[in-house]
Amino acid sequence: MLNHKIREVVEMFRRELPPEQAALIEQGAGEISVLDIVEKALKIGDQVPDFTLSTYGGDVRTLNDYLGSGPLVLTFYRGVWCPYCNLQLKEYDEHLGAIKELGATLAAVTPEKPGAADLLAASDAPDGVAEMAVREVGFDILHDTQNQLARKFGLVFKLPESHRRLLKEIGVDITALTGDDTFVFPDPATYVIAPNGVIRWAFVPNNYRKRAEVDDILIAIQAITSATQQEI
Repeated sequence: MLNHKIREVVEMFRRELPPEQAALIEQGAGEISVLDIVEKALKIGDQVPDFTLSTYGGDVRTLNDYLGSGPLVLTFYRGVWCPYCNLQLKEYDEHLGAIKELGATLAAVTPEKPGAADLLAASDAPDGVAEMAVREVGFDILHDTQNQLARKFGLVFKLPESHRRLLKEIGVDITALTGDDTFVFPDPATYVIAPNGVIRWAFVPNNYRKRAEVDDILIAIQAITSATQQEI
């Protein structure tokens, strides 16, 4: 299970990082947990805003491009500097076949620039951080410049000062990776959207150390498929 893998990494950091750095992580996590992201975010039954975004491969995708072939799984993540995001991307890529078999498409949205993994590798960040970065997946990665789409979904928050301090200490240059000096990121939410553009399932954790499980995503897709078949 994805969240079990994430918890293992959390515990590893607590054991292995210097106490002052571990304290900065927990301080920031606590500050994020009290934000009102869940209240502001789009919910089940809401219509998804239209969008036009470029993929990491340079193609252009619109909402209708995806919904024309069936349900869409849309997931937001911070960037490959984030270990939990990398675990999520790997997990979803490993189960991409199951998502496609149900007639759905998966796309991930991030404010991070294309080529960020190379920038990270060439930076002063620890080798372990760069080595974890996911470089290739079988689904679209959409570049959400300055979180324009994430803002429409009500998911954005500013990285706490404690986390900014930690990242600076370990050599992760967020501004270089995003091309943006606001330190604004999306909550790692995942939505399952019906072909009519209505949200049928939503996971908005307001906690960057929790991610939507693949099994729950598959169940949500199956519910849409079943409802469509009954209408026919």
